[in-house]
Amino acid sequence: MKRKRITGKVLGELESEIMGIIWDRKDAVAVKDVAEILSKKRQIAYTTVMTIMGRLANKGVLVRHLQGASYLYKPKFSKEQFVARAVHNIFSSTVSTLGEEVLTHFIKEIQKISPRKRQELLKILDED
Repeated sequence: MKRKRITGKVLGELESEIMGIIWDRKDAVAVKDVAEILSKKRQIAYTTVMTIMGRLANKGVLVRHLQGASYLYKPKFSKEQFVARAVHNIFSSTVSTLGEEVLTHFIKEIQKISPRKRQELLKILDED
């Protein structure tokens, strides 16, 4: 079954695939573990995985700590938190660039959502 890439617009394809693997794990993970999982699907160099995970740490998506001779990585945010932050950043940037036109289209889309779902969304907004 093909995994739906909800993070693909914010993260690159390989970054998104790596984050999917890390989000699926409960504990911190080493580059070696991620590389082994990826290598079952495609040919990929350990150093490529190491570079991408390092970049994700530098971007603040992953947190890493040294254990022995290697780094262990864990997500800074849950997948849901990451997606919410990404959507917020995209929306804020778009509104500041395009203004009222974007808000008008957004409101039209919100009106298509069921009243129950709108209430759930409003509840989430109140939590922030």
